Amino acid sequence: MAHYRALICIALAAVFVLVAATDADAQRRRRRRRRPPPQETQQAEPPPDQEAGDGAPAEGDSDAQAEGGAQVGPAEVGDEAGGPAAAPSPGAAAPEEPAADPFLDAEGPDLGPIREEFTAIMDELVQVRSRVAVLGRQLFRTRMTVSVQNRAGDDNNLASMVLKLDGAPIFQGEGGEVSEDGAQVFDGFAAPGPHVLTIEVEQRARANDEYRYELRDTYRFQVIRDRLIEVTIVLDDDSDIAEDFEDDEEGEFDVRTRMRVATRALASQ
Repeated sequence: MAHYRALICIALAAVFVLVAATDADAQRRRRRRRRPPPQETQQAEPPPDQEAGDGAPAEGDSDAQAEGGAQVGPAEVGDEAGGPAAAPSPGAAAPEEPAADPFLDAEGPDLGPIREEFTAIMDELVQVRSRVAVLGRQLFRTRMTVSVQNRAGDDNNLASMVLKLDGAPIFQGEGGEVSEDGAQVFDGFAAPGPHVLTIEVEQRARANDEYRYELRDTYRFQVIRDRLIEVTIVLDDDSDIAEDFEDDEEGEFDVRTRMRVATRALASQ
C-alpha cells in the first residue's frame, strides 16, 4: 500500500513539473510577441576595436532565433498589431490605357472648299452664257435660218443628213425629218462675214439598197449685218441605176445639191 502511494506522489510531482515548464514557456512567448518594434536609428560607425566582432551575431539574437524560430521583421510586427499596410512600390507600373483607333479618330477630308469652288465655277458659267446670249442679240443682231427640201423622189431613201456651219454640226437626222416641201432645221445667230456650210448626205435606192452613195458638198457664203439670212438646201436625185442596170446592164447616178441664200429685213423688236 505504501508502495502505491509513493508511485502516485511521484506521478503527481512529474505532472506538476511538466505543467510549470509549459506555463513558463508560454509566458516567454507572450513577452516576446509584445516586445515593441525596434526604432530605426542611424547606425554609428563602430570603433576599430569592435570591427572584428561585428561578423559574429549577438548572444541575445542567437537565443531569440533559436527559441522563436524565424525572426519577425518590422513589417510582420506591424501586421500583427493591426498597423497600416505597406505602401505600393513607386516603381509599380500603372495600367496602360487602350490605344486609340486611328481609323475612328481620323476625320474625313474637308470638302467645303471644293464645294465652294464648284459653286463659283457654275455661277461664272451661267454668267458667261448670259453674256453670250446678250452679245448675240445686241452686237450681231443677225439671224440665220436653214431649211432642207428633199426632192429625190420615191425611188430613193435618204438614210442620213448632216449639216455643219463653220465645222460645227447644226443638224443631224434621217429622211423622215425632211420632206419635199421642206423643213427648217436651224434658227440662230451668226456673226457678219464669211461662213462655210457643209452638207453630208447618204442616199440609198429603194429597189435595191446595194446601190447607194455618200455625198459631201461645201458652200461658202456671206452674212450681212442686221439682216435675216435664209438658206435653203435642195436635194435632187434622178438616178436610175437600180432599175436599169439589171435590165440593160447600164445605169447612172444623177445626184446633186443646190443651195439658195436670201436676205430679209429683221422684224422690229
